[in-house]
Amino acid sequence: MGKLIKKGVKSDSAKYYTKGKAMRKLQLNTQQFHRLCILKGIYPKDPKKKKDQAKTYYHIKDIKFLAHEGLLEKFRDIDCWLHKLRKAKIRKDVIKAEKIQENMPTYTLTHLVKERYPRFIDAVRDLDDALSLICLFASCPSNKDLKISSEMTKMSERLWNEFELYLMASKSIRKCFLSIKGIYYQAEIKGQQVTWLVPYQFTQHLPFDVDYSIMTTFLEFYHTLLKFINYKLYQELSMPYPPCLTENLDRLLATAVLPAEFQFDPIFNTDPDIQKIAKQQKDNEKAKNIFKGFVFLLGRETPRYSLELVIRSCGGKIVENDCDSVTHQVVDRPLSILNPTRETIQPQWVYDSLNFCFLMPLAQYKPGNTLPPHLSPFVDYKSEGYVPERLQEIMKLKGEDIEEAKKIEKERKQLGKIMMTRKIRGLYTKMKLVNKRKKIMIDRLKKRREHSSDNS
Repeated sequence: MGKLIKKGVKSDSAKYYTKGKAMRKLQLNTQQFHRLCILKGIYPKDPKKKKDQAKTYYHIKDIKFLAHEGLLEKFRDIDCWLHKLRKAKIRKDVIKAEKIQENMPTYTLTHLVKERYPRFIDAVRDLDDALSLICLFASCPSNKDLKISSEMTKMSERLWNEFELYLMASKSIRKCFLSIKGIYYQAEIKGQQVTWLVPYQFTQHLPFDVDYSIMTTFLEFYHTLLKFINYKLYQELSMPYPPCLTENLDRLLATAVLPAEFQFDPIFNTDPDIQKIAKQQKDNEKAKNIFKGFVFLLGRETPRYSLELVIRSCGGKIVENDCDSVTHQVVDRPLSILNPTRETIQPQWVYDSLNFCFLMPLAQYKPGNTLPPHLSPFVDYKSEGYVPERLQEIMKLKGEDIEEAKKIEKERKQLGKIMMTRKIRGLYTKMKLVNKRKKIMIDRLKKRREHSSDNS
């Protein structure tokens, strides 16, 4: 007879701790446990056979990993410090309370950044959420009840402004889309596509049904991460860090030294992968200089904070006051008199030109005109099987093959029809027939209306 194995030692469920058991092992309360898990990047994991669906489980290896973290000791020191401070305030010992306040325990998260991101490129890949959250807090007001301090918002705003300056200096912006939620940007940094969301600069109303303690913990880590990334990126451009943001922007951008593009040996030009990379480099170079030689004057009603980033990232210049060197004036209101020495356009022209890497015709974007649809650059319409009319117009202007896109769309429809069951295919055919009859009826009524209006 073999050796008896104790129950709950060798099974799959024995490799997991419930949240309560993990907190008891680490001797932490709920808030401290959540904080430590967020900072260390530990998330719940469910066993294959979950006994209690209501409980949260963590892997035993993750809990052992947390047990060796130096921040545990710091959290306990902060607990002791809070206890002493509370005790002094209850006793109304002001002098002692002030002394305790001065000796508040501090800690840094730099070792966690090194631990979680051993290579710089790993940190750049994880930049999407960090930028979105920092931009969100940069636009939020401070609130004592929700524990959002003014230091948090000021630090978020400063870090975003520093990163924005790098984007202008390196000309890294590739896409921009104005949505209801905010402005989506995409930049290419070290060969990685980084996409984030920036809220519009309106007054923000903070909801009270959100757990801001979780968000502020993420923010604390992302502040440290973005400081590290900004420092490395500024070093590559030979720019001083931290920059003096009160200084003239053109003077700051003039100090940047762009690194040279990597050139492949001509022997490898026939390789399809090398050709693809070379084409990407060519497109990036075109996007960097799409507004080169243009001088923009921005109206007060335009979203200057966004237009300035896009225009400077694409090689354009911006002037504060009206002068003879202005080539393009951006306004967002109808004008009765237009200056004949310059082009007057609406802001959408700037974004559409960037997204399609092509200077759009100016006639449709004149002040007072109804603007064409603002297509999202993050949707691959060709692979989706639907090419909008606006995209077909732009493809025709750029000299691209529209028939190929239509062919893909037709093939996709045919394939979808083949995959249908007989019953659904019959319903689809009937729907198409009904829609065709409706269209014929509408056209007939339109002709009658036109005929009656001509007679009258």
